[in-house]
Amino acid sequence: MSDLPPPTAPEAAVSHVLAPTAWRCADFVSDLHLQQDDATWRAFARYLEQTPADAVFLLGDIFEVWVGDDITGAAGHDFERDVARTLRAASERRALYFMHGNRDFLVGAAFCAEAGMTLLHDPCVLEWPLAAGSSERILLSHGDALCIDDVQYMKFRAQVRQPAWQQALLQQPLEQRLALARQLRAQSESRKNELGVEGYADVDAPLACRWLQERGCHTLVHGHTHKPAEHVLDGTQTPALRRLVLSDWEAARLPARGDVLRWCPESAQPWERLQMAAPNA
Repeated sequence: MSDLPPPTAPEAAVSHVLAPTAWRCADFVSDLHLQQDDATWRAFARYLEQTPADAVFLLGDIFEVWVGDDITGAAGHDFERDVARTLRAASERRALYFMHGNRDFLVGAAFCAEAGMTLLHDPCVLEWPLAAGSSERILLSHGDALCIDDVQYMKFRAQVRQPAWQQALLQQPLEQRLALARQLRAQSESRKNELGVEGYADVDAPLACRWLQERGCHTLVHGHTHKPAEHVLDGTQTPALRRLVLSDWEAARLPARGDVLRWCPESAQPWERLQMAAPNA
């Protein structure tokens, strides 16, 4: 039986990150959906070795499924241990931050510590000092909490994000949790095949604007929807309120999918969307 604490306790997550003045750029990634030894995992591991970013923000759904931090100590789960080791090695060269997604909301403090990552609250403000004492405030989110028109999912989310529900689940044997995860994945795939990417509810623009205004930000960075783009939410503001949507990753596809959104505020082009290299390059 597991004695893991619920992983989403509010006090365990950071809601504001103040970038050190030494930082020059940060990367934002989401929706890797990492699975056992697949092409996307190999591409991501190579990216972590090569990125020049001072910080990498992993904004949810890094794993296809996560059923509890005790999985890294279980027999037959070398993949999860390998991911933890790779992240830990990367954290020794740059700051790593992790935010829960709808697939990996059970990632807890134990795995974050093992992997060298700081757990972020959703949403979280990244404050970046600029010249002359000013700063840029960027709002980070996985994005699923903003897709309020997906009523079925929002009910599910409200249930599974409850600490009591998570504690009850984590008390179940690992194999039972894995079986439940397989069942939920099958249901998700069936729904995805039925609706397609365009059939899912997108981010609610008025709610996104309210989030930005309440936190003194004008740029929202999020994933979840698998619809990489830039959207102006309110052009009457100065600067305009906008959201930058991250790509999902699927290295085995032709062409491969998987963008890194890079923020280098001192560059002529502060925001840059970088396509990951093909897995066999």
